[in-house]
Amino acid sequence: MSFFRATDTGPIFLGPGDIYTFLATQAETDGAYFVLEGMIPPDGDPPPHIHHNQVETFYIVEGQLEIMLGDEVYEAKAGDFVHVSIGTPHRFTNRSQTPAKIIATFVPAGDIEEFFRES
Repeated sequence: MSFFRATDTGPIFLGPGDIYTFLATQAETDGAYFVLEGMIPPDGDPPPHIHHNQVETFYIVEGQLEIMLGDEVYEAKAGDFVHVSIGTPHRFTNRSQTPAKIIATFVPAGDIEEFFRES
């Protein structure tokens, strides 16, 4: 299924302290993947967590984030890319004074979309 998403037309959801705009939903990709844009305010972060059924990637579009991948911690800035394998504990935290923006992709889409809808 092909589709076009114009700027500022995706559904918006408030996550645990963050704002998420859906760019490609499970229904739109026949379950192949799910993509969102995340706006992470200063001090915003999800707690450490693990995805058991999806690979997650995210690209930092604006700002900077502290990224935890397993036992490693990285200082990521705009232009950096992160790949999180299934089963890897991870989190990101905006320790700066300005918002950060990411594009996150989950493969396959699975139940992660519902998590964001219900947050």
